[in-house]
Amino acid sequence: MSNRLFLLDKNYVLKQVQEDMRVELQTKLVDLIKEHYYIQFNPLRLQDNQTLAIEAYQAQNVSHFDELYDTLAGFYRYEIGHNQLELLFDGRSHHEKYEEDWKAAFEAYIAGLSTRKNFIIAGLELTVFFRAENRVELAQNRIQLCCYDHFGLKIYKHKGIQKYKAAASA
Repeated sequence: MSNRLFLLDKNYVLKQVQEDMRVELQTKLVDLIKEHYYIQFNPLRLQDNQTLAIEAYQAQNVSHFDELYDTLAGFYRYEIGHNQLELLFDGRSHHEKYEEDWKAAFEAYIAGLSTRKNFIIAGLELTVFFRAENRVELAQNRIQLCCYDHFGLKIYKHKGIQKYKAAASA
């Protein structure tokens, strides 16, 4: 968006903060998925080949989570709603405040999504158990579906964010 009419609109500042924190939070996402794997599937942390692979994995390519990150960022901006900057009296800039707020909200979103087994399994497929021959889109679609179900919202390209109704299965 090159024609900005009001440069200090909250959404411009918030979008910039979200873009600046993208890699940091996506790396944190991988760590949270690994931790929630143990909570959901292996609370005793018993060792086997699978858990050893999960423990040894270090996040390298987090670009598979770009769509998820953009979706969560959009939901956060939608949730906040207003675009008026607040008056801050604690000496921080708006950028610093939004960094702190977005990071806390992102971690809370991931904690909520991580209660869903499909989210954790798809996250592990995109990281620890990623194979070049697998179709990345399938795992990404499962993650998006978990987001839509969890938040009850869906982002449409031309209609914006709207309420999401899960399709009834046959």
